Amino acid sequence: MYNPDITLSDHQPSWHIGEEQVGQRVDLFITSILDNMSRTAVQQLIVNGDILVNERASKPGYILRIGDKLQLLQNPARSRTNSAKPRSMPLEIVYEDEDLLVINKAAGMVVHPAPGHADDTLVNALLARYPGLQGVEGLRPGIVHRLDKDTSGLIIVAKNAPAQAALIEQMKQHLVVKRYLALVEGIVSLEQGSIDAPIGRDPRHRQQMAITAAGSREARTHFRVLERFSRHTLLLLELETGRTHQIRVHLKAIGHPIVGDPVYGSGNTRGNLSLRRQFLHAYQLKFTHPTSGKILELEAPLPEDLKAALQRKSSL
Repeated sequence: MYNPDITLSDHQPSWHIGEEQVGQRVDLFITSILDNMSRTAVQQLIVNGDILVNERASKPGYILRIGDKLQLLQNPARSRTNSAKPRSMPLEIVYEDEDLLVINKAAGMVVHPAPGHADDTLVNALLARYPGLQGVEGLRPGIVHRLDKDTSGLIIVAKNAPAQAALIEQMKQHLVVKRYLALVEGIVSLEQGSIDAPIGRDPRHRQQMAITAAGSREARTHFRVLERFSRHTLLLLELETGRTHQIRVHLKAIGHPIVGDPVYGSGNTRGNLSLRRQFLHAYQLKFTHPTSGKILELEAPLPEDLKAALQRKSSL
C-alpha cells in the first residue's frame, strides 16, 4: 500500500509519484489510497476535472510516470469522516419508480455536501426520504449528474447501484438528452447553431472553467433561438457533452453570457429583471430506463422567478 507524503494547499491534497507507482493507472492508484471511495466514483472525479495530473485534466486510464503530481480539488477522503446527515426538506418529484427518480431541483439547492453546505443539500434531503440510498455512493448517494447551485430543473437520482452505474454510462456515451432554457445578454443573430470548444480549468482561476487547449476536454453545445427581445435572447440549449459549467462558459465565449451569471456574466442586467440568480433552467430530459429499456421523456416548466423575469418586457 502506498503511504503518500500528502501536501495540503488550500486544503487540497496532492501526491508526487515515485518509482513504485510508475506504470499504474491513475484511477486505480487514487482508489487504492482513498478509503471507502469506489473506482467508479474516482473515475467520475477524474472525468469532472476534480483530480488533476500535473495541474491538468486527465483521463482515468492515464499511466503514471515518475515525478507526476496528482491533486484533488475536493477531498472526499476527509469529508467522509463526517457522513452526510439526513435532513427533511421538500423535494418536487417529477418521476419515480423502484430504480430511479427525477427531481425538479429548486434554485439555491446544492447537489451534494461541500464546504459551507454540510447538511442543506439535495443529498441530505434524499437520505431523509430514502434511507436505503446511504450505501450507494458515499456522500453522493444515487447522484448521476449535477446542476449548479443556482440552476433549477431536472436531475436524475438512482435508487440502487446497478441503476446508478447504468445511468452514468449513458451519460458517458452521450445518450442522455439534456435541454436547458437560458436568457442571455444581447441579440443572438443565428436562428440555431453549435458551439464546439474544449473546456478545462481556467489556468488563472482554478475554481473556474474556461475554453483552453491545455488540459481540456471536448465540449459541444447546440442552441436554438426561442424569442428575441430588445436587449436579450431566450435560447433552448442541448448539451452533447456534460462538462462543468459548459453552457455558462460556451455562452460567454460567443459574447452572450447568461443573464445574472455571477461568475461568467457581465453583471449588468440582473438588477433590471429583479433576478437573484442566473437565468438557467434544466428544462427537459430524455433517457433510457436502465431496467425496463423504456424511453423516458420528462419536462419541468420555468419556475416562477424566471417566468416573472420574462414578463418584464420593458426590461428585456
